[in-house]
Amino acid sequence: MKNLLLLTAGVVLIFLSGCENNDLLLSEKKINSKIQRDWKIVSPSPSMDKKEIWSFSNGSVAIRYKDNDTIYSTAGTYSVDAKTVKSYVNISGFDYYGSINSGFYSKDLNRKWTIVELDNGVMYLSGIDDRGTIRSMEFIEN
Repeated sequence: MKNLLLLTAGVVLIFLSGCENNDLLLSEKKINSKIQRDWKIVSPSPSMDKKEIWSFSNGSVAIRYKDNDTIYSTAGTYSVDAKTVKSYVNISGFDYYGSINSGFYSKDLNRKWTIVELDNGVMYLSGIDDRGTIRSMEFIEN
């Protein structure tokens, strides 16, 4: 029995140390501290740079972008939900007409987003919209 316990503990340690992105078992407070900064959304193509900045701070998220010579902004709220295996960012409160520069409508943003990656100045979020389509957002620290 003692050998089985040691073997199990060893497998768990190898699993946790072998994860490239070790966000497992992080507290909501630690995840929130990693999120609270300015992030630039990454476009699939460098020629389509959206110049869209997302600012996360104390439960609020503000989005700013420039279209031609006009600067637009919108705001909502967020909360972090840390589970044992996955962590989430719940975004809500966005209510604007049309889409923002990156193509998201407010109904697309207001949902639970899985934190796929949050490390080394990169944040990658993924969620499923109302039509069952997987939506993703990739950010780099601004």
